[in-house]
This record gives sequence, C-alpha cells and structure tokens, in this order.
Amino acid sequence: MTLRIVHCADVHLETVFPETRGGAARRHALADAFARIVDEALAREADVLTIGGDLYEAGRAGPQTARFLFEQFARFGKPVYIAPGNHDPYAHASIYARSDVPANVRVFNEAAWRAYPLGAGVTLFGFGHTPAEPGRPFAHARFDRGGVQIALAHGSDEERCPPNKRATAPFRESEVRAAGAALLLAGHYHGGYVVDDGGAPVLAYPGSPEPIKFGETGTHGALVVDIDGPKVQIEPVDLARTRLIDLTIELDGAPSEHAIGKAFEEKLSGCGGHDYVRLRLTGAIARGTRLDRELLADRYGAPLGGLELIDETRIADYESLAEEPNVRGHAIADLLERRTAGDRDAEAALRVLVAAFDGVEIAP
Repeated sequence: MTLRIVHCADVHLETVFPETRGGAARRHALADAFARIVDEALAREADVLTIGGDLYEAGRAGPQTARFLFEQFARFGKPVYIAPGNHDPYAHASIYARSDVPANVRVFNEAAWRAYPLGAGVTLFGFGHTPAEPGRPFAHARFDRGGVQIALAHGSDEERCPPNKRATAPFRESEVRAAGAALLLAGHYHGGYVVDDGGAPVLAYPGSPEPIKFGETGTHGALVVDIDGPKVQIEPVDLARTRLIDLTIELDGAPSEHAIGKAFEEKLSGCGGHDYVRLRLTGAIARGTRLDRELLADRYGAPLGGLELIDETRIADYESLAEEPNVRGHAIADLLERRTAGDRDAEAALRVLVAAFDGVEIAP
C-alpha cells in the first residue's frame, strides 16, 4: 500500500520586504501559498504533511500567525510533522510550544533525532532547531528501525550551497547515506531540487513556495513523495504565483524622457500584478535628458506587484568633460577622484553637477 507525503519548507510567514514596493502584498502572498500547500495535500489525498522548518519568522509571528497555522493544520486533519529551522526554532515562547497546537501536529523540539512510525514499514526521523546552533545533524546519526527510513531536517547541503547563503546544520550526501536514511526531506534552500542516485532520490528540497529573494534559482512549491514498499518516488509541484524578475535597460544616448518611457514599456511588456521587478538602468544618456525616477516608478510600476529602480546611468562622458580647462572640468575631475576613492555620493554629485551646468533640473 502506498504511503503519500506532501513536503514543504521555508514559507517564512510574516517576512517583511522593506526593500521593494508592494512588500505588504508579498507578505500576504506567503500565507496564501501555505494554504495552497494544504489544498494540494488534500487534493492528493496525502497521508502525512511534513514541514522542513522556517515556516514563520519567530521575531514577528504573533497570535494571528498561530491562529492561521492552527486552522490550516486542522483543515488537513491528518498527521503533520514539523522540524523547526533557524528562523522558527523551538523555544518555550514559540508558536510550536503553545498548549492549543492541534492534536494532529508533532514538532521535533530538540536538536536530536526522534522517530515516529508512519505505518507500512516507514519511519520518519526528525531533527529540530532550538535557539542554539545545532551543529552537524548527521555527524553521529544512526537510524536502525528497518524498512524505509525518512529523515526530516532543516539544514545546508554543503555540496550545493547557493552563493551568499548562510550555512546552518550542515551535512553531506554521504552522511545521509551513512545514517541509514533512504531519503532526506530538507528545508533551508529557497530554490528546490532533488538529488538522485541511479533514479532513487537521496535528498530533496521543495524550495520556498514563493520566492523570497531576487536571484533564487530552482523550483518553488512542494514535493509529493510516494513510498510503495522499498520504492520511493518524488514529484515536485510548482505552486508559486509570485515572480521576482531582474531586468536591465540600456539607455545609452537616450535623447528624451519620451524615449526612456518607450524603453520602459517595451522592457516591462508581459509583466503583471504578481511580478516584482528590479530594473537596472545603465548607459550614458544624452545631456539634457530628464530622468525622473519617481515618475517612472509610479507610472510603470502601477500595473506590477512592485518596481524597484537601480539607476546606474550617466548623463555625460565624465572623463572627457574632466579634461576641459574650466570650472566644470576641474569640479568633475575632483568628483571622479572621490568616486575612485570610494565616495558613494560622488556618482550622484556628478549627475547633479553636469545637469546644473547644462541648466537642466533633474530629480534627486
């Protein structure tokens, strides 16, 4: 008889997104995503729901978060197993320690492996984070229940760590095998993937159900895990509705504000209300051309979930102007030296200076 698990992780409920417009909508979308995971588990008639940590942000989650989660757990109705992560560690004041946690929920509340039989010769071993750094979860792990042994933990696959991702509870594929686990259902990496060995999955991340940061690769959703005797199969299910998109507009020689607007329209065509765009502006625009970032963000960001502009344009060939034997040339040369020395304000000052000498008012 097949045992079916739906696995998710890294929902990050109550995350704030102060760096981009539309942050409140993105926060709300995280709750919608978890409700869709429960919908998927019910539609797939899953026997078990597993959560690989970072379900919520401990520093911002409150009574409303608890009520929402408990409602979703109760709606699923069948066993829910949670391995807390570094953002939602088990502690006496955490949501997981409340007395009204639904009876179908089991939380792995310490940095040690604990076993729960799932039936049909399948045992789930879970490892939870507490506020203290947990170390290497598989360093001394030995699973000896027999049958199909599934591990559930929040941690870092050292061999595939994304750039700039903080390592927590690190492990290697070889350690998972040595412990006796047929499969590790993991959390921590926001881009999902499955590692296979000859067609049999060894470890798997579902990815965050909605992308959290720009530049994340991999899938975003949940995993449907079917266990039939010794055979284990995984189906990734993409559930994300939000897209985080990085785009660049080259504005070299842009002659007018109208031309810049046309470039925006062309680049943003196909983007809509669920898209959060980080748009980088580059190149040397024609002198005297107005570049009003606030106007552009308001006008072209309105149909989107959010639009963040990163202005790296120049309004002149500063190096050539710096050679002029006049006040403008000397002032530009001085600012170029400051920029080279690491002065972060020098680039903006160059733009304002050249515009001032050209008699053009630009937006700050």
